[in-house]
Amino acid sequence: MAGSVRLRFFIRKLAVFAALVIWVAAACHSVSAQSERTFIIRLFDSQTGQPVAPIPGDNGISITVNENTASPHLTARVNKDGVWEAHVGPDVEKVQIDTPAGPDGFGYVFCDCSKFHPATLPSYSVAEILKTGVEASNKCSKRFTQAKPGEIVFFVRRPNWHEKLPI
Repeated sequence: MAGSVRLRFFIRKLAVFAALVIWVAAACHSVSAQSERTFIIRLFDSQTGQPVAPIPGDNGISITVNENTASPHLTARVNKDGVWEAHVGPDVEKVQIDTPAGPDGFGYVFCDCSKFHPATLPSYSVAEILKTGVEASNKCSKRFTQAKPGEIVFFVRRPNWHEKLPI
């Protein structure tokens, strides 16, 4: 009988401990979910206006945070809807987004960059992307599309032959 009381006491303590562990895990998950912000990156072909689909085996889009090239880069990955999705922390105020690889192995060229300085990537405010959406300028054509809140939209083109030459 004394063994039965001890067993019930032990089981009760174990149940309280398990409930406490589950509660702490749930609280930690909700805190990390609140601090992480997500936005979508959509690419459109500047000539046709059609969405650019990620190529099979896409490694994602590299993102520089807060204009600091020394900091670790984030990577936007393709989500279940077939678009690039980026997750950034609460300390990220601005992002610079690099081009993904194209179907022929070369990266696309963003149409928002200056023709004479294509390597200079503009910075975009994460708060603005999340609040209203951002449409990057299209210097390659007159096409335009409206971004939704939580989206950044780019027009891209394939590189010219001289842009494919090794440096």
